[in-house]
Amino acid sequence: MTTHPTEQTAPADDTPVTFHDHLLPGVEAGRYRITVGQRFPAEDLPGAGLDPVEQIVDVRAAQFRLDPSWVHAVYPAPHSQGPFHGLLPHITLNPAALPWEREPFTAGVQNPARAPWLALLLFGEGELPGDPNALGTAASLTVRALLDGDAAVSGPALDRDAVDPALLDTPCQVVDVPRELLAQLLPAPSDLAFLSHVRSGGEDAVPAGGQDGRLGRDPHAVITTARFPDSAQGRYVAHLVSLEGHTPPGPQADGKPVRLVSLHSWTFTSCPESGDGFGRLAGRFAPGNGEHSAAPLRPAPTADTGLPDELGTLLEQGMVPMTHITESGERALAWYSGPFLPRVAPELPRPADGHFPDADGLLLHEPHTGTFATGYACAWNVGRALALADPGFSTTLVRLRHQGRLRRATDRQYATYRRQLFHSAPSAGPAPRMAARTAAPTPREQFEELLRGDALDALATAFGIPEDDEPRPRTVRAAPTAYRLDAPRRSSAPQQPSSDARETAAWLAKLRTLGGVPFDCLVPDQRMLPPESLRLFHVDRGWLHALLDGARSLDRHPRADTTTDAELDDLLDGQGPVPAAGLLLRSALVPGWPTLRVEARTSSGTTPVEVIRREALGSDVLLVLFEKTPDHLTISEPRQGLHFGVDDQGNVALRSLTPGEVGRPLERSVPVGADPALTVTTPAGARVLDVGRLAARLAEDVKPGSALSPAEFAVQLVRAPEQLTLSFEGTTR
Repeated sequence: MTTHPTEQTAPADDTPVTFHDHLLPGVEAGRYRITVGQRFPAEDLPGAGLDPVEQIVDVRAAQFRLDPSWVHAVYPAPHSQGPFHGLLPHITLNPAALPWEREPFTAGVQNPARAPWLALLLFGEGELPGDPNALGTAASLTVRALLDGDAAVSGPALDRDAVDPALLDTPCQVVDVPRELLAQLLPAPSDLAFLSHVRSGGEDAVPAGGQDGRLGRDPHAVITTARFPDSAQGRYVAHLVSLEGHTPPGPQADGKPVRLVSLHSWTFTSCPESGDGFGRLAGRFAPGNGEHSAAPLRPAPTADTGLPDELGTLLEQGMVPMTHITESGERALAWYSGPFLPRVAPELPRPADGHFPDADGLLLHEPHTGTFATGYACAWNVGRALALADPGFSTTLVRLRHQGRLRRATDRQYATYRRQLFHSAPSAGPAPRMAARTAAPTPREQFEELLRGDALDALATAFGIPEDDEPRPRTVRAAPTAYRLDAPRRSSAPQQPSSDARETAAWLAKLRTLGGVPFDCLVPDQRMLPPESLRLFHVDRGWLHALLDGARSLDRHPRADTTTDAELDDLLDGQGPVPAAGLLLRSALVPGWPTLRVEARTSSGTTPVEVIRREALGSDVLLVLFEKTPDHLTISEPRQGLHFGVDDQGNVALRSLTPGEVGRPLERSVPVGADPALTVTTPAGARVLDVGRLAARLAEDVKPGSALSPAEFAVQLVRAPEQLTLSFEGTTR
């Protein structure tokens, strides 16, 4: 099995995601005065006019705190490390209308562009006086204290009467930001609208709180910061802050810090040289990178060791030399192979009844070295050990076998009784009687006497016997009568599987996908799966058969349990396909991208290969089992886990905005990182995007003569997920 890269770290652009400018609520939060008046047409009549009626209505929405469940995902992930200097951190919120339920700034500031009242601000180490180490520390105040204000800071000017009285004594988190720093980081009110949009469909790469990353088709609000993390290593804290009640940023005479309500925050560390980016990590799996290259799962023989050809062949076939302790306690050399092999394993001969009775019969002799191959025997013992370790399964299996034996014994007894009933009928004529008989007739004699009457016909109709047990014509009272009983065999009647049988088959089906099998049995030598490696394999079905036979060996009798074994075989056939191939990935990609996409296809490149099992076997190991051996394998970032920013060269790759082709790459880009007019370095050293100028610059290329909307701006800033595609040779079965 060899690998060749056909497309390395190429953008995956077929993302079924829809962008919207905003989702405006029917009524914004706030206090409203509703006046109702009525007047009749004839105004000169007495009593024609009625006095107006006024009603105060409060429309309430989130203001000082957010429900944690409303935060669907953030990027970069909390407490993560990586090369984030080319990305704009963002937050995804479940209530899609939340950013537009209130007005930013004070009531005197016009908001024609529908800017949100929320903004995402990024702070580095040493920038926030209350959090110099960027650890996410925020001060806690009651809402009452926030509204009362503090002479040392400039807080929000909010109407106390419009605040729910029940919230006045609840806590809220605040950060005090130096006014000059806030003026450098926060865009102008007209530019804030470009930093928020609504997205429907897709999934996020790193969900918040470990929840499922799939978004479905429900809309979600996305808010992006305008600041890039610095190219040097450093820790950052992102705060989702409220702009309600504030004035637009700008130099003020008093120079007081601005107190902002922080609704959500998280920290991360940008390490440009850490090599933790998806492209760098996935790129190692391409050929030419030594042990990191994608390769078959096999022991790696040491170069220039002078091993004999026989030993080298065994290593190439996936055999690992191990110490074998015999039953007598002697130590010897043996070869072990797990279920994952770099080759298609030959079919393992099976006993006549289809099941291996014990592990000793699975010790195979290796003729080249004169030792044993213990892989199948180990599989049998592992299956039996796992069955014994599960009291629920072992109890169910033993009960199922006892029920099967009881049914078999009952059927045999029933058949024997019927044979005795019909094949032991008396011959013609009356039975000879002894001249002198003083003893009472025995029960058998009484029963035979009954058979001389019409009782035999009634019994023949009531009981019946199988065709293979059909009696030859017999005579009763010298009158020959032939009996053919056409009743079907009792065992041939269709029966629904019992709950014990279904439960046992489901447990065995999970074991067939190697659920619960120790990792050492799958990868016996850690050198077979070094750090930052991808290994491919075929699944040895003989190993799986031995594993299941070991689990089914509990209380098994070869002859008495044939019916139960056949029933389990039929149920297992309906439990889905058997694994044929798979991959093991040991990389930082596993914890860094929990929803990493792994797609396999056939030689045509269009038919997907079904994934039977996908599971993380540790903090950095991912196992994927396929229904059949694929010819093409693609590993990519979550296609809808969209990030925003520039590429490694600091450019924004332009995308089409034509209906029906939205998002299609235009094969040209705009340099952003190298243009000081588009990326401004503030006096504090922060790299901040000039949102307004960039939107105008992008519109010149993709939409001449028109301005970009927030959704169109977001499409241009999407940083396409990367992927690595591998093709395989010699994988057909």
